[in-house]
Amino acid sequence: MTRLIVAKVAKTFAIAPRPKLVASFAAAMTALCSLLFVCSSAIADEKTDALRDYVSKRGVFPPKGAGIHVHGDLVISDPVNRRGALPEKRHTPRHYFAMLPYGMVRYHGAPADIRDIPPGTHMHGRFLSPMEGEEETIPVTEQLLKRNKNYGNNHAILLEDDVSFYSRQGRSWKVIGFEQGGGPAPRLKLSVEPVGPEIEGGINKPALFDIDDSTRIWKDRRLVHRDEIKPGMEVQANFTWGPFDSLATTDVWLDDVSLDAFKEIQRQRHLRLIRSRFLPGWVDAVKNYDTGGGEVTVTFFGGMDQELYDEIWKSQSVKMCNAENTLRTWGYHQEYASRASVLEKQKIENPAFGSSGLQMRLKVVQMLDGFRPGKIIRVKGPWTYVLVPQDEVYEKPADLERAQRINLP
Repeated sequence: MTRLIVAKVAKTFAIAPRPKLVASFAAAMTALCSLLFVCSSAIADEKTDALRDYVSKRGVFPPKGAGIHVHGDLVISDPVNRRGALPEKRHTPRHYFAMLPYGMVRYHGAPADIRDIPPGTHMHGRFLSPMEGEEETIPVTEQLLKRNKNYGNNHAILLEDDVSFYSRQGRSWKVIGFEQGGGPAPRLKLSVEPVGPEIEGGINKPALFDIDDSTRIWKDRRLVHRDEIKPGMEVQANFTWGPFDSLATTDVWLDDVSLDAFKEIQRQRHLRLIRSRFLPGWVDAVKNYDTGGGEVTVTFFGGMDQELYDEIWKSQSVKMCNAENTLRTWGYHQEYASRASVLEKQKIENPAFGSSGLQMRLKVVQMLDGFRPGKIIRVKGPWTYVLVPQDEVYEKPADLERAQRINLP
């Protein structure tokens, strides 16, 4: 191809191409193409590293693709502070994590909270580097980082069970049949193959999952025997740890009707939780009035049910209190949240991952100390006020100090 180009150029300018000249030019072009390929690969690697090591900042949502994929069973859970640990394999150290303030949890295909996830549930997460100022929340030793630098990514923007992870991305499992496993711990296996797109961090090839009488199998919203599982069926499933780092089924859904029932139950749990704890977000801008009070512009976090956003969007008067990165509020401030009236509403197009895209400018009667740009707030919509458990709120500075680092078991 290069020789042909040189020949055409030479003909155009009435230059007689010489074999040595053509060969030299071809070699130079080959070297240049190789150099360009190496440079483009290096640039791509730099972009990948930058996304993997992205450090979140207050008031700024991370770019698309930031962080790494992590999976494992939820063996440790701190629901109050939204933290936990996932060991990927039996002999690997626990991957401790804290949810980012805008970190989203999904269970059974619906919005959730750490408190909703049963211990031992196999989870998938998107983990970023700690937010600025939160580096000490999850202690990580140099020895652990030398073993695997991924342990430095310990703040989650997304955490979800298998059925949420796969169904959200258009994936299901086609049943091949059952197989009797061998080896030192023979177990019955459910043989499946993936249906749908290839997924980062997912199982993208035929697989065998442990299945026994403890597996809950759902059809027509009721429990059935595993004899109801037939070859050719497309099913959804949740998993937990199995012997020799296998995955064992906890639930298998044979139809959408059954899975939708689970999804609706979890959605209702989520609605009850947020209506009593208020919708979280952070402060974008503040304007203080000389006579007290002022204006606060807030952006609500993503991952909540649309019904909550619709309810808050219709409101003309709300209440707002300050919170911390754990989303825990201060007891007094939640009980006596500052009244606010809505001055302006805005929907942001193509919001960043972690953002709802809903922004409000509020006129507050009382400007609390926590109403500062980048700080976390929670806004009460048209919901009945209830007193939350005392363990969930900060009562004194010592409570906040104690919660700033994870308590390792």
